[in-house]
Amino acid sequence: MERTTGSDQRHATRRLFGRNFIRALALTAAAVFAAIPAGLAAQDSFRPLTLDEAIEMALRRNPNLDQARTNIESAEHSRLSAWGGFLPSLSLSYGYSNSSTGRLDPTGQGIVSTSYSAQIGANYSLFDGMRRFSNLKEARLGVVEQNARYRQSEFETIRFVKQAYFNAVAARDLVAVEEGRVQRLEDQLNFVEQQLQLGRATRSDLLRSQVDLNNARLTLLNAENSARTTTFRLTEVVGSDQRVGPAEEATLEATPLSYGREQLMDMAGVSAPSLATAKAALDAAEAGVSGARSSYFPSLNFSAGYAWRNEEFPPSNRSWSLSLSGSYPLFNGFQRETQLYQARVREDLARASERAAQLALSADLDEAYSTAQSALAGIDLAEQSVELSQESLRVEQERYRLGLSTILDLQLAQITLSQAEVDLVSRRFDYQLALAQLESLLGQSLTQP
Repeated sequence: MERTTGSDQRHATRRLFGRNFIRALALTAAAVFAAIPAGLAAQDSFRPLTLDEAIEMALRRNPNLDQARTNIESAEHSRLSAWGGFLPSLSLSYGYSNSSTGRLDPTGQGIVSTSYSAQIGANYSLFDGMRRFSNLKEARLGVVEQNARYRQSEFETIRFVKQAYFNAVAARDLVAVEEGRVQRLEDQLNFVEQQLQLGRATRSDLLRSQVDLNNARLTLLNAENSARTTTFRLTEVVGSDQRVGPAEEATLEATPLSYGREQLMDMAGVSAPSLATAKAALDAAEAGVSGARSSYFPSLNFSAGYAWRNEEFPPSNRSWSLSLSGSYPLFNGFQRETQLYQARVREDLARASERAAQLALSADLDEAYSTAQSALAGIDLAEQSVELSQESLRVEQERYRLGLSTILDLQLAQITLSQAEVDLVSRRFDYQLALAQLESLLGQSLTQP
């Protein structure tokens, strides 16, 4: 009769504890999922939108664009006011007075005097040191600047919409990845059960498979919740009153760029909204300097008027006037010098901002292009990794069936395949974000002819 040593008893106890722990963990996870209502993991309904529909909705409802449109209207009114400087000014004045005069009214009712008056006048500036022309040029360039800022805000809004939209698509794809993982683990559990019945697997293998399946179901639930959250974010970006999400046919499939780095740089010099905005701001600032210089020139004004005045109504005494006047400010407390200095400071700041915009555009464009190219290369590698992981899983399943590998090897193959599928979604998402950034910087689409 063999004796059981203390060491053998300890190992047996540990094995028993491990099996009981795994069994308890599997049963606990199964109970948790059994307690989850059937409809909780499923996403509730939303209105599906294509990417173009989401962009069109955001361009109509985005508050930043509303503010940019208001700035354009304000600039157009300033331009109208500048045009008004070339027209004469007209004024109409009238009056009525009733006061004591020191003599008795013929009716004997009091000592009063009544008078009526009316006058119409016109004034026109013949020369103001070219100030009107400078103001008109500055106002015109102000309209150009605000339109450029609107265009920049428009493409930034499009970029935000694409980010939120592709994020929702990526989250939906990750749900599909986790659903595939759950399906594979369910098949694996059935396979292990069959192997257990044939005596080719252990009870521990079965419990490990059950734990893996429950963990996958939990991950799937988290992915579904994350996908639901991304639809709310997309709804916020497009400004919809109803929850929206990506259309079923929306994908993250990547289309390689047909432009090189130098070509994109040349395109940016022509169409980049940030450069157009900075250039318009500089031109407006230069026009402001010209307007400030006009205060050093004399002014010449012409005015005319016609008046009626009498103590009876309607007034019958008439008079007219014509005048030509000019002025030249010799000294006004350094106001001219201060205005010119401030205008030159604004010009210098605008020139520095234009230079900064050029440098920032070059750096951002190069970074976005490099990110897009890296993501595109990463997509090819990720697709190969998925294919390799699928084949590795198939081989491990066959080896496990023949008893040449353990359940741990099978688990590792499952994990590798799931990670490869997640990496593929991530690489495609990164490419779409980089492409959206490029289009925002360039101010034009790179995917449409």
